[in-house]
Formats: sequence, structure tokens, C-alpha cells
Amino acid sequence: MFAGALILGFVVGWWLWLVPEQTERPAASGTPEPRATAGPNVGPFPGDIAPEIQLPLLDGGTGTLGEHRGGTAYASSGGHRVLLNFFASWCEACRAEMPGVQAQAEKHAVHDWVVLGVDVMETREAASAFRDEFRLTFPILLDEMGQVTRRYLVTGTPTSLFIDRAGLIVERRLGYMSEAEIAEIIGSVP
Repeated sequence: MFAGALILGFVVGWWLWLVPEQTERPAASGTPEPRATAGPNVGPFPGDIAPEIQLPLLDGGTGTLGEHRGGTAYASSGGHRVLLNFFASWCEACRAEMPGVQAQAEKHAVHDWVVLGVDVMETREAASAFRDEFRLTFPILLDEMGQVTRRYLVTGTPTSLFIDRAGLIVERRLGYMSEAEIAEIIGSVP
């Protein structure tokens, strides 16, 4: 009985640590309520400008989301569209989804699409083994402390965000997606 209460307390504490208090409460439908502002805000939901990311890259250096937006080094092409995929090596749905993510990364690399993987709260060694196992060629960002995961309100893996050239989140998906589903969403992002 005591062990069950201890486990429940740990799970609730972990949940409260992982998901910070939201300044805006989602509507009953689970989508955020409309804002009374002139233009998109920075946030983790469709219609928001994706929050900046600055994390260590698995291969060294630092990766950012901003380097792929219009108005940067990629301004001549208007910026890149980005598939931001949060995953963990132990996640079975992530493991099932990753071949499709990699296939789309290869297919669309020449069409102003960038896939950025965010390894959620794992060691560099675990992320490296996962990359090698699935022969991933896209950049992998290491969110070992979970700061970006919390900022994006990621509550499970895989979570994928599809971001347009201006940095606007067009689609957000929680859970496994087939390669066909990923391709369909990629085809719909302007």
C-alpha cells in the first residue's frame, strides 16, 4: 500500500515538473482559445510562432530553430519548412515511426524541408545508438534536461510539429504517424 502511494506521488511530481503551468488554458476541446492580439504569439500550438530552440547537437556544436526561418542565412529561399520531431529511444511508437521520418527527410531535403529530431531527456550515448540503429541523417538536438520539451508542452513521444517558412506552427501531432500521414502533412504546409 505504501509503495503504491509512493509510486503515485512520484508520477504526479514528475508530471508537475515536466508540464509547467500554462499561462493560457486550453479550451475544453483541448485546443487553445483564440487570442485577442494582432498576430501570432510565440507558443507551442498551431497558429503560434514556434519558440526558439538552442540545444547541443548530437554531432557537436549547437542547433537552433531560428537558423531555418526566413530573414536568416536562408532568406533567399524564404526559410525552410521544418518537421520538429520529439522522440526517445525507449519509445516503441517512436521506433516504429522513425523509418518514415527518415524517408521523408531524405525525400524532401532538396525541397526546403528540414527535419530536426529532439531526443527527450536521454544521454548522448542513447541518442547516438538510436541514430546509428535507424541510420538517421537529419540533425538531432539533445534535450537532456527537458527544457525545450517543457517549453513545447510535450506530454508524450513521439510529438511532431510542422512549421512553415516563417516559423508558424501549422500542425501538431502526438503519437505515431505513418510515412503516408507525414507525407500528407508535409504536402499541405505552405
